[in-house]
Parts: sequence; structure tokens; C-alpha cells
Amino acid sequence: MSHKNTFDKRAQNYQSGRPGYAPEAVKFLLEELLPAGGTVADIGAGTGIFTKECLAYGAETFAVEPNRDMLSVLRQNFLQAPQLHILEATAEHTTLPDHSIDLITCASSFHWLDAGAFRKECLRILRPGGYVAVFINARDYNDPFTQRQHALCMRYCSGFTSLCHGLNKIRAAMPGFFGDELQCRNFDFPLHYTRQKFIDRSLSSSYAPDPGTEAYGQYTRALEQLLEENCSGDLLIAPNVTALYWGRL
Repeated sequence: MSHKNTFDKRAQNYQSGRPGYAPEAVKFLLEELLPAGGTVADIGAGTGIFTKECLAYGAETFAVEPNRDMLSVLRQNFLQAPQLHILEATAEHTTLPDHSIDLITCASSFHWLDAGAFRKECLRILRPGGYVAVFINARDYNDPFTQRQHALCMRYCSGFTSLCHGLNKIRAAMPGFFGDELQCRNFDFPLHYTRQKFIDRSLSSSYAPDPGTEAYGQYTRALEQLLEENCSGDLLIAPNVTALYWGRL
């Protein structure tokens, strides 16, 4: 099943509300897994949250993204970036040349892919000795606010299962994807949101009601009420980790 259009009409909320990743995780990826002068394929690049980190490090980067709303914002974000190549393509068919990439990254995107087809594509485009890295932010369900947010999503969001639905899918797939090469590590990364950024982040989710619908307005108002009841001032800090999985294939 294609998820090419899953994030239609969500790119602006994605741009304004989605956080980055633990700095220690980013440093590990780009200093330990990427050779000097190496190339990165950022798969499911979205609006370029991790792409930006790769470019700041100086890596030649191929941002692969199938959704046109996301691509529009991605291109606007990097108008002058000679080391960046933006590809309107899927993870399973990147259009990249054989054996051209040193590090393949999936930042909050792996759970949308066909894992088997993507693995074959990784084997095709990776240079010998290259790595694949899969990572995602994961909320802490021991946190009372997270539990209240979960209950709200269960009420208003059709198809919602968990604030960690992406992580749960990734965990289940990683042993089969990497085999004995699998390595993993969690990096502590509390999320800092203003009230508006938290609402934007919530509305960017795949399970959020579609913009323009009655349910969208109801969900937005419920999020505002949740913040009013649980957040003093304009800053919300949510316990979170960046979960990183990596290995050679």
C-alpha cells in the first residue's frame, strides 16, 4: 500500500511543529557512521528536518520524498544548497545510482515503507561497508500529560493507536531488516514546545483529522483545552527519547 499522499495538507504544520532529534544521536550518525566526504540518502525527507543536519555537517545529501506538499516546503527551505539533491521518488525506488551512497537514513519514515522492497533498494544503492540508520522520537508513557494526550487522541482521531505507533512498528521490523547486524541506542531528548508548536505538531500527525473538516476544529479545540488544563505558561516539556537503530546489510 502506497503512503505517498498520507501527509497531504499537513506540510505546513509539519514544518512549524515537528522537532528535530537528539543532538548526540545526530552527531553519532554523521561522525561515526558517515565516512569523510561521504554521501547521505535521507529517505522520506519530509520538509527537511534531518536533511538540514546533514547539510550543516557538509555532507552531499540526497533528499528522497514522494509527497508533493512536503516537497514544496522542502525546496523552499533549501533554495541555495549546492550539496543537496532533491528527488521526487519513493524509498523503494529512489532513482539513485547503484552503489552511490555511504549512509541511508530514515528519520521518522521507516514505518511508512515496504520494508522488504526498501531493503533490496538499500542493497542496490549502498556502497560496500555503508550503513542504514532508522530513528524516531518516542514519547514516555509514564508521563501523565502523555497519557492524557493519548486519551484525547483516542477520542478525536480515527485510526489512532499510540503516540509511539511509529516506534512500535520499527521495533517489530528491525530484527528482520538488519539480522545479526542490528545495533540500537536511545538518546534522552525532552521535547520543548510552545503551545502553538504543540498544536501544530499534533495536527501534523497522519491520524489527525483532515483540515477543513468539523472533526479538525473539534480536535484543535480539545488540544487547546488540554494545554489550558495541564500547561502553566507557554512552555510544555514532554519526556521523550530519540530511538536509533543502525547496522550494515
